[in-house]
Amino acid sequence: MEFRPAAVPLITVDPYFSVWSFGDRLYDDVTRHWTGRRDSMVGLIRVDGKTFRFMGRCSRFLRKYWAEPVPLEQKSVTVHPTKTVYVFENGTVRLNLTFLSSLFMDELHLLSRPASYICYSIDILDGKNHEISVYMDFSGEFCVEDASQSVVFGRSGCSVYAGNAVQEPLHRKGDDVRIDWGYLHVAHPGAFPAFAKSRIRFMDGREPETVDTACGYSVPDDETQGWSGEPVIALISDKLTDSVCLAYDDILSIEYYGEKRPAFYLEKYGSFDGMLESAIGDIEYVKRKSDEFDAELLRETEAVSPEYARICALAYRQAIAAHKLTTDPEGNILFLSKECFSNGCIATLDVTYPSIPLFIWGNPELVKGMLRPIIAQVRKGLWHEDYTPHDCGTFPLCNGNVYGEGMPVEECGNMLICTAAVCAAEGSGSFAYENRDLLDKWAEYLIVNGYDPADQLCTDDFAGHLSRNCNLSLKAIVALAAYGKVTGSKRYSRIAKEFAERWVKDASNGSASRLAFDREDSWSIKYNMVWDRILGLGLFPRDVYARETASYLNRMERYGMPLDCRDTYTKLDWVVQTAAMTDDVSYRNAVFECVTRFISETRQRVPMTDWYDAVTGERVSFQNRSVVGALFICLLEDRLNK
Repeated sequence: MEFRPAAVPLITVDPYFSVWSFGDRLYDDVTRHWTGRRDSMVGLIRVDGKTFRFMGRCSRFLRKYWAEPVPLEQKSVTVHPTKTVYVFENGTVRLNLTFLSSLFMDELHLLSRPASYICYSIDILDGKNHEISVYMDFSGEFCVEDASQSVVFGRSGCSVYAGNAVQEPLHRKGDDVRIDWGYLHVAHPGAFPAFAKSRIRFMDGREPETVDTACGYSVPDDETQGWSGEPVIALISDKLTDSVCLAYDDILSIEYYGEKRPAFYLEKYGSFDGMLESAIGDIEYVKRKSDEFDAELLRETEAVSPEYARICALAYRQAIAAHKLTTDPEGNILFLSKECFSNGCIATLDVTYPSIPLFIWGNPELVKGMLRPIIAQVRKGLWHEDYTPHDCGTFPLCNGNVYGEGMPVEECGNMLICTAAVCAAEGSGSFAYENRDLLDKWAEYLIVNGYDPADQLCTDDFAGHLSRNCNLSLKAIVALAAYGKVTGSKRYSRIAKEFAERWVKDASNGSASRLAFDREDSWSIKYNMVWDRILGLGLFPRDVYARETASYLNRMERYGMPLDCRDTYTKLDWVVQTAAMTDDVSYRNAVFECVTRFISETRQRVPMTDWYDAVTGERVSFQNRSVVGALFICLLEDRLNK
């Protein structure tokens, strides 16, 4: 099946430094922040005096007309886990263009570096000599939220930079927003980029008019269109193979319970300039590591299925770059998610829960970094309920829960399952024992309130409150069993087993299981059951799983099975989780084919959404969320179930 990403990752570092292509071809549209707003990058190549366009659009504002340069025809785009590779060509040249981010979970100083690379190589196809120049430019739009803000440009020791003229780090929070503090840096090995007043001269076959000054200046306003985006940071290279490094100095990354925290990379590099110099110097190492890592992950995911491999490759950078890596005042890792296009919350526990398969697979220390803010909130006396908080604030301010209503059974279950998964991955219960007092409290809450949940929200709150939720009951049962296994508590394990036996009878609707215990003809996806299998808890017989997945297959629509009987919408993360509930290859392949079809056919060209209509393929809401880490669930059973 042909795979066409709904949006293609280009620069993927964190929720603020994140640029995508929303078109089939890199030159079909301007490049955009994951929110959909313009973060313009333009790429041109001049061959023997004729200019071709390979990235973005030159005429962004349309107040004045310029004929766009003829595109250098895009032949292919391939999304790998850590890089995206484009190929363009005509009869004279082939341009290979790679966007690479060092999101390696085994080297956290690389993962934390706010730097990304654009690398290219040119092949001469006709065997003749040609005069060739490559031009790329980067707009100050990266550094501001709206047109009312002025941008200044300047030079550092090894880069050209742009930033908001008024610097107020961490002054803005919210969901559909971009960063407006800090500085975009463009660094080129062996040569400085320049400030270009306009790319029009290059388009016309002349050299751009540049300003070589260290003092910087403000970007002028366009009288009708607001901030004009000119000048830009421009790079011109006559080399057939070259690279440029883009990096973003956010100055301060997170406010953590009243204390402003810098990014993690400073612990190794000492300063932003030190990090940038290292990033420039080790481009070749990062390239090699990217090739090796991508090949290994591809082998592992292709062993499940080719469609699964493509889906996971697209999800990898999105899941990681929806987080920010820093430390708490004691030096412990914090890996803080943003609820992108959801509500902007930070460290949301029911976003962490679906996200963790990727991070359990890659580095369980990052999952601890997701859970620590929740635990800290309770220990600091900022949360007074008997159950677990939902979130820790609004990104990038991690100062305490802001969600208006609790999800008692949901979040208690999430905390216990995530903790158990960490302990299973590490082969040690130490993380659970460090927090035994709180985890015991939340386990006891589930014993009393979890089996037959009262009227409340769960993570699938789209249809509102629901009482007697069978899938929420499953979460409580699995959570108690998982926690019992980690801590060696026979009591928790026994209660979970008793609950599971009751559940099979109470939840039955004849063919599989109900949406709610008191709704006889209802049904829903029981994705919470998957952790019984992944963690080897032995709660439910295989025939229970078989009945469930058979019922899902019978309800499969063009783009997957609906979440439950109340509507035709579904959740990408939960649909894929069901594929890990069975050894039935035909069922797994049906799931992956539906998801591939959705990603390739949806008309909403945005970073992967996880909430869409299973019948029409229309995005309901959400995009660029870290929950796509759930797609890696099929890699965990052999690793954790020992």
